[in-house]
Amino acid sequence: MPHTLPHWPYATVADQALVDRGVPPGTVRVERLPGERMCIWLRWDVSRCVGPGGIRMLWGEETGWAYAYVGPGYSMPRGPVTSLRRVYATPESVAEAADSLVHTGRPPTEAHEEEWPQAGAVREAIDAYRLRTLG
Repeated sequence: MPHTLPHWPYATVADQALVDRGVPPGTVRVERLPGERMCIWLRWDVSRCVGPGGIRMLWGEETGWAYAYVGPGYSMPRGPVTSLRRVYATPESVAEAADSLVHTGRPPTEAHEEEWPQAGAVREAIDAYRLRTLG
């Protein structure tokens, strides 16, 4: 079902950018949450990360990217990835942020203002999906 969700194209290009950068996530999940909110989950387990636990990045269609430290039985949300200034940050910027989180345990400080060029098409697809599913 994930490939039928309207934000699948963004998850796919973000995942490919992570692979290209050498930090492929162990888990990629694309979901529709209650209230019809779309989200993407990326996760790296402790074996791939610096520090005592793994990293999870979460994308929400209204809030953009956030991160948390995770391990067996715990999740410590840390807040937004403030360097990613756009909800639909470019996949390369997402990969840079993930690289920093995985290898240093901290998000990058350099701000990225660019929006992914196909963001408008995904927004339209989300709207159309809601129209079809909610009526």
